[in-house]
Amino acid sequence: MRRVDRRWVWAAAAVVLPWLWFAVRSLGFVSDLAATGLPVLYAAAVVALGIAAGLRRRPEPAVGAVSFLLAGTVAVVGPWLARSGPMPVPALRIVSANVRSGNPHREQAVGDALRQHGDLVMLIEAGRAKFTAPPEYPTVIRPKYSNQVILARFPARLLDRPSGWPPRLRAHRLEVDAPSGRVVVYLAHLVRPHLGPQRIFKIRSQLADQRREREALLRSAKAETAPVILAGDFNTPDRSRGYRRIASRFRDAMRAKRAGPTFVAPLWRAFLLRIDHVFVPPGWCAARPARFVLHGSDHRGIAVDVGPCPNP
Repeated sequence: MRRVDRRWVWAAAAVVLPWLWFAVRSLGFVSDLAATGLPVLYAAAVVALGIAAGLRRRPEPAVGAVSFLLAGTVAVVGPWLARSGPMPVPALRIVSANVRSGNPHREQAVGDALRQHGDLVMLIEAGRAKFTAPPEYPTVIRPKYSNQVILARFPARLLDRPSGWPPRLRAHRLEVDAPSGRVVVYLAHLVRPHLGPQRIFKIRSQLADQRREREALLRSAKAETAPVILAGDFNTPDRSRGYRRIASRFRDAMRAKRAGPTFVAPLWRAFLLRIDHVFVPPGWCAARPARFVLHGSDHRGIAVDVGPCPNP
């Protein structure tokens, strides 16, 4: 019986290994961390195997490198792929922008968001920005207990926070008289897990806090009697189990065309993180999604038209 060449055994393992991500990506804390770093992890594996193939002049590592490249592309780009549909009728243009509280160019960033001509413009961490609302926005809401600012072309008002929301959840519940009728909008800014040296040991509890906040939003949304839109900075990558949890109940409006990263801080840009989202009911449609620059912010703003799908 012919002896199996160990080099090809290792090559087969390298081919299979990157695809195991899809089997373990929802298992728990470790998979949540891996989801954040996935592009960097896969890119490092591709480079290492490519170097090994060049130095040893063997095809086996190259086969593994190709497999890692393909699997990484599917894992990272898959949640960006477009799921197009018809134009919503009538449409409500939603704009969500994390201006960043320490931004020295806050007013410029606010102007960037307003130039998207949204019907509902939600400015996260913009409470200190000094600006005059354009006349086309008769409704301006500056909640006293947060750092957010909300502008609307249509009548809008803050509603009471549901009793099940965690006390520290940075979210607002709005009622908007949209062209399609009354809608409830949750403006959310969920807990951000920090990987820096000061907080690395708190990341497990931060992810647990984020999960509690997410589940509270989903529970209260289920109890609403009007259509619910979820929008804001979820600090949840689109390849994580948290994102899949929300997307199983709502439609990701930004995927009306190909999406892309929204967290663009220099140290994190290589991680290709899409953490700003707009989710709409499954029976709604979306069109004209856009990412746009916010001067001085480490986020891209997002904008999209949403509303009921037209009758067939």
